[in-house]
Amino acid sequence: MSNSNSNSTEVITANLLRLAGYGLLLLALSNFADALLPPKFVQDPTWEFTTLGKLVGTSPVPIIGLVLVFYGESTARSAFGKNILKFLSWLSLLLSIFFVIMLFIGISAAIRINGDNNTQASAVASQQIAQFNAIKENIKNTNDANLKKAAEFIEKRSPNIKLDKNNPAELRNQLEAEITKNEKAIKQNIEEGKNKTFRQLVKQALKWYFEAIVSAFVLFGIWNQTKWTRTNQRRKKKGSKSATSLADVASTPTFENDSLDSEDQ
Repeated sequence: MSNSNSNSTEVITANLLRLAGYGLLLLALSNFADALLPPKFVQDPTWEFTTLGKLVGTSPVPIIGLVLVFYGESTARSAFGKNILKFLSWLSLLLSIFFVIMLFIGISAAIRINGDNNTQASAVASQQIAQFNAIKENIKNTNDANLKKAAEFIEKRSPNIKLDKNNPAELRNQLEAEITKNEKAIKQNIEEGKNKTFRQLVKQALKWYFEAIVSAFVLFGIWNQTKWTRTNQRRKKKGSKSATSLADVASTPTFENDSLDSEDQ
């Protein structure tokens, strides 16, 4: 009586876990659709990179769902349920390959993003340098009155700067030195911003690459450990053959014993 109760409890527990597993797989399907649709592969490296992050961020959901569905190998399943298990086993392999592919896509996307960031930073730096060069030319060619106005404007923006407005030649030198100083500061800020962006990109990329590798490895392990779902029919055939052979042996007449009995007589 206790054995039947324990068996029924085990079946109920297995069914509940499988139900939860199917629910998690549906949630994973929703997450994958949200991350991948509409697809922008090759077109947008930022989309590719962030999509990798979304997929690996939700990878525990399908992994746990698959494990729950496969729980209880010995528990009775319908023929339809066995076909679903076979499909999910191959799906684990496909997802493992998919995460490996997304890993390489993410690497390519990070390289392209870094190149775009460098190009944008170089464009901003060139624009700023061109503006400073234009200001320098204006200072060299302008008259003393305009030069004095430029000095007053700079003093308003930077009260700590003291310019000799009574000496036009010295004022030009001071203005050129101040512009050169600001030019170097802007170049330094752009370079620091570029390096900071690169470090953040590398940090995020390494995290997502590691998660993609782990997800692919676990999914491949699930596929490898669920061979019983793909070879279930073969097991039955082998079992029936062995049972048939044992029955044949059991039904084979013992001629040797009969001959011995006849000799004794």
